[in-house]
Amino acid sequence: MTDQKTQGQRLEDLMTKIDTEMQRLGWTVEQGREHLIKYYGKRSRLLLTEEELDNFLLYLQLTDSPTPNNQ
Repeated sequence: MTDQKTQGQRLEDLMTKIDTEMQRLGWTVEQGREHLIKYYGKRSRLLLTEEELDNFLLYLQLTDSPTPNNQ
């Protein structure tokens, strides 16, 4: 398949989309980190699996609040 992206390209695309969504929500890097620690037990997106990145992106896309829910 000529249109199939490599895993590296896919991960890069996910990171870019996550950056865009975090910016839309007004999240700081620290707020993003807090969410990752709380829900994935990891301090960095670089440590997430592709599935976890997909899940994090979906969460951000479905979120309207400007700050993460720390409850």
